[in-house]
Amino acid sequence: MPHPNRSKGAGGAALSILLSFVPQVYAGDPSTCAAIADNTERLACYDQAVGRPHQEAPPPAEAGTTAFSARWELDAEDKRGTFLIRPYRPTYMLLGRWTDSPNRLPASPARNHAVTEPMDVTPVEAKYQISFKTKLWEGLVGHHGDLWLGYTQQSNWQVYNKSNSSPFRETDYEPELMAVFRSNLDAGLGFKVKMLSVGINHQSNGRAQPLSRSWNRLMTQVGVERGDFALLLRGWHRFEEKLSNDDNPDITRYLGNGEIQAMWKLGEHGIGLNLRGNLLDSRGSAQLDWSFPIHRNLKGYLQLFSGYGETLIDYNHRQTVFGLGVSLVDWL
Repeated sequence: MPHPNRSKGAGGAALSILLSFVPQVYAGDPSTCAAIADNTERLACYDQAVGRPHQEAPPPAEAGTTAFSARWELDAEDKRGTFLIRPYRPTYMLLGRWTDSPNRLPASPARNHAVTEPMDVTPVEAKYQISFKTKLWEGLVGHHGDLWLGYTQQSNWQVYNKSNSSPFRETDYEPELMAVFRSNLDAGLGFKVKMLSVGINHQSNGRAQPLSRSWNRLMTQVGVERGDFALLLRGWHRFEEKLSNDDNPDITRYLGNGEIQAMWKLGEHGIGLNLRGNLLDSRGSAQLDWSFPIHRNLKGYLQLFSGYGETLIDYNHRQTVFGLGVSLVDWL
């Protein structure tokens, strides 16, 4: 559980920073709205000035003009309303995943969190990830900002380990609650800061000692894009836990305090690059994803990972991993 004073201070500070970017609520003379260049903010100004109640927009006739707006419904023409299932992170299935260093003795500095007998783990397994989100509240501040609930699940399956009944080696569950705000700041060189968000993230593997791993974080995100290229800057602050309840007290030494997710859409191909870690330690990770067309909506998927934390049970275990399979949902 987070320390109440620290979590409140960190959350309040992050929310204050984000809200400083949120456009102001307009009222009064409609003629003052004409000078607003941004279409979405100008429409909100007119609605506020004439006292029109806010209503969720119907589904758009066409997809959004930008990647972040289409995925997060930032612009007025992309609004789809609440409680619809929408893509979040990539959804894929790696039919084969090979590691150069199977983690047969998972361990954590926490008391009673170290495996003492080597586990029957083979270097080849399958891996899949499902990820989706739904909007809970549209219009957090005036006509701006939405509240989203996201969920991501990643499973590593020893499907080829017949001698050990093909068990699931690890399954990580990651629900999160996010307040997402639209922005349109000019970052130079044609780049736009399109979205800002703050939220609460929980990640755990739902297992008992000695294999239990979990943590809770305050998350902030900044989305920058230009054409078919997008960049997601993600930072987090881990909520402190009592030492007796902490499954992995040193997790930030290996996973750091933030990550950079770069995304390119090249025709029918998608490229993703994730760099995670911190500036004070050499630990961290790099992951390269490539989706490519196979047949209609089905895409092939290649993933290369090197470093720490490919799964929660492997948060302090270094390995290089190669996987190949199929993709249903990309980053963009």
